[in-house]
Amino acid sequence: METCFLLTGKPRVGKSTAIIQLINRIGAEHVGGFYTEEIRNETDRIGFNCVTLVGESVRIASVDSTSSIRIGRYGVELEAFENLALTSIRQSLKTKKVTVIDEIGYMQMLSVPFRKMVFDLVSSSQHLIIGTICLDSHPEIDKIKELPGIKLYVMNEENRELTTEALENDLFRLL
Repeated sequence: METCFLLTGKPRVGKSTAIIQLINRIGAEHVGGFYTEEIRNETDRIGFNCVTLVGESVRIASVDSTSSIRIGRYGVELEAFENLALTSIRQSLKTKKVTVIDEIGYMQMLSVPFRKMVFDLVSSSQHLIIGTICLDSHPEIDKIKELPGIKLYVMNEENRELTTEALENDLFRLL
């Protein structure tokens, strides 16, 4: 049975926005976990924050970072990500019906504990998960996409609304 519902698609197509809409429809009292938000200046994306559904936030990547861990032009703050994201997932599993994991991407895959947690969660099929996952191929991400219990929704600009509605319908059937 599918218990993990993941949106995939090109960057900036609306995946995280759809997840936030779903959180609002389900009700914050039933949902835990985290989402990722862009940090922008007037013209460009300059980093990312990890934001929990209880309002905690930490910068996890930035063009200004001095971190030695780099993905493209971003320095990745792996310890900050792990401290906030893993804690928010654990808390959600104890107290909520649905756990949000936005995003399962290249930066997040640098974290071995995060990777293990995602594999274990999806493999157990004991908790409802909604989230986003990178479209591009990556060895660890591809393994997650192939796990039983996952339903992938490919989102693009043309099907954004229909995809969000399909995910919502599938999720509400299980709630």
